[in-house]
Amino acid sequence: MTGFDIAVLLIVALGAITGFMRGFVQEVLTLAAWVLSVAAIHELHTPLSDWLLPKIGNSSGATVLAFAILLLIPYAIVKVLAGRLGTVSRESVLGPIDRVLGFGFGTLKGVLISVMAFSLLVLGYDTIWGANGRPDWISQARSYPFINAASTQMVEVLAERRQEALNAAARAEVKKLAKPHKQN
Repeated sequence: MTGFDIAVLLIVALGAITGFMRGFVQEVLTLAAWVLSVAAIHELHTPLSDWLLPKIGNSSGATVLAFAILLLIPYAIVKVLAGRLGTVSRESVLGPIDRVLGFGFGTLKGVLISVMAFSLLVLGYDTIWGANGRPDWISQARSYPFINAASTQMVEVLAERRQEALNAAARAEVKKLAKPHKQN
């Protein structure tokens, strides 16, 4: 067992323990808080920035303030709701089930965090030294084959989705340009 294995084990164990302590309901609603915040930023950032600009008088300030508002307010509201509903769930008859499901969810979250951290780590190593330059404490780890395969798969899926999005945007632009313009 190498230092890499210990780090992966600690991350997964920490995720599992926090998932068990918080329960499934609170874990899922906390994830929903992040999703809602990102959706709010995606949909409302430009209109809120435009609305704040005359009040602040600085484009950068309006942009940063709009981002902070749209990140923090939805997150805080759903996080408070998640805490209360999580407490109700844990204290109910279904509390043990909520905790066991939270343990599983937390474990998966820990694995995902490990894979993402590994992806960032090897991005640096592979950029500088290449895949063969990975140190033994990583490449000889027992968890390395799984984490490396999951990281490779995640990168491939993200690259495919990115290419699909670029192709869809290009098709939409072509359709937009191909529409006949109305003459007045």
